[in-house]
Parts: sequence; structure tokens; C-alpha cells
Amino acid sequence: MVAKIKKFSDSTLSVLNNGERRFYVYCLTDLKKDKILYIGKGCDNRIFEHEQAARSQDGDIDVPARKAIAKCKKLGRYIISYHLTEIEAQAAETALIHFVKSVVDKKFKNKSAGCGAGGISAEELDNRFKFKPCPLDGLNPDGLVLAVKIQDALDLDTDEELDYRFDNQDDANLKSRTLGNWVIGKDAASKVKYIIGIHTGLQNAVISAYEVDGFEMFEETKNGRKQTRYRFHTASSSKKVLSKLGLQQKCLPDLKFGSGGEKAYIRPKTETEQENIQTTPSPKITTENPKS
Repeated sequence: MVAKIKKFSDSTLSVLNNGERRFYVYCLTDLKKDKILYIGKGCDNRIFEHEQAARSQDGDIDVPARKAIAKCKKLGRYIISYHLTEIEAQAAETALIHFVKSVVDKKFKNKSAGCGAGGISAEELDNRFKFKPCPLDGLNPDGLVLAVKIQDALDLDTDEELDYRFDNQDDANLKSRTLGNWVIGKDAASKVKYIIGIHTGLQNAVISAYEVDGFEMFEETKNGRKQTRYRFHTASSSKKVLSKLGLQQKCLPDLKFGSGGEKAYIRPKTETEQENIQTTPSPKITTENPKS
């Protein structure tokens, strides 16, 4: 059971506040009576404002909805869709209201009808995007870690069923994007034990992690120069590896990528470094050519 919240975390707000696409459409429901109370659009913490306003008989929602929210003993708050422009949110809000009035209220038997097929509760959304900072000097993996930037990481499919290779890579899949293809040296590729996907927009949130059990190479010519790309293989699951590395719902704000670079390395501490951890504030981090 996810604990109730009164506002989104800062990291969740940074995800939602995507420029002009900062709007979302939401739904308030009575979880005990399986009733839809209100559908609206907004941004920031708008979804949380109605409950307090209803109980204080203030706010700008319809009077019947205000009364229903005030009487509700178990309020459900669901984000139906986000990363919308205000115009898109207005259109979606109107369509949902018409749908509920013409269809759902007539045949409201499905208990999940209050949130819809793609709905997610405000608490679940916040839990998904809440990443706690993890100091790099607190990490000591048992092998070389390759950290890679993943653009649009939170919008990617998270299915892990396939074993992605060069011939079936999927740019819309998080696992596929994390595993490659990366331009690194063969010596470095052979030493990588873990590869982690980083969302730089969330203070370097760690959004995927895999234990490497092999790789394949692909040579190409770019601007008249030959380069080798590496794609890693894995039989592991991201959730288990994140747990193993202590990186579940963690971000690495101290992790530095080279100028314009997409990769960084985190390597295990030596015995001397472990002994001197109290006086050594930073772990060894490089952006290229890691050493054993």
C-alpha cells in the first residue's frame, strides 16, 4: 500500500514540469463507492488542492463535486495523462467528462473505471519519480560500472523479455537503449561488469541497471574514420541489479560526464581507498579509458 501524500516530491515535479507540456489531466474518485467525483486539468500540485478547498467550502470546482469530495472518506487521485500542452489537456479533459457522463455513469461496474486503463494514482506517480541522492563515496561495486545517458528514459517501454542484439535493437525500449550501442575501447568493454542508465534531468537518476555477461561489436565509418560500437548482453533483470548495487530509486548528483559525453565510469575502490574512506571524500571516476 502506497502511503498517501499531500504534494508531489521535487523530483516528480521536475518530471511533470516539462516546459509547455507541463499540464496533466486527473481524476478524483470515491474509492469506497466506486464513483468518479471530478475530472480536471492542471499543473504542479493542482490535483491535491481540491480536497482542502472542498472541506473549507472554497475553491473553483462545481458545488456538487465540492460537496461529494468533502463527504468522501477515501479519496482516490489519479493522473490520467501528463506531458500535455494546455490545449491538449483541455481537449482531453472535455473528452473524459463527456465519456463519463454518457457511458461510465450508466454502467459503472468495473472497480478500476475510476482511473482508466492508463491511470496511475498520485502516490504511485510520486513514488515512481522520487529519487534520493546517493553520494558516490558510498558506492563500492564489485566490478567496473559503465554509466550511460538515456534520453527520454522515463517515456520508454520497460519490458525486459527480449535479449536485444544489434539485429533487433529497439530505441523505444529502456533495456535495449541501456545495453548499447556505445563507442568505447575494447579494453574498457571487456572490463565492464555493470551498465547503468542515467536520466540527467533528475540529478542523474539511475533508471536501469544490468549485469554484463558479454558483448558484441559493430564497426562503422563516420566522417572518414572507423569506429567500433559495443552492445552488451545480459541475462539479469534491472530491478535485481539496482537492488544489488544499492541504487533503487537513487540518483547520483556527483557523477560527472565529460563535456558533451554520454558515458562515465565508476570503479571499485582499492583496499587502500577502502581503509582511507574516512579521509577520501570522492571515489575514482573517469569519463574515458578506465584502468583496472
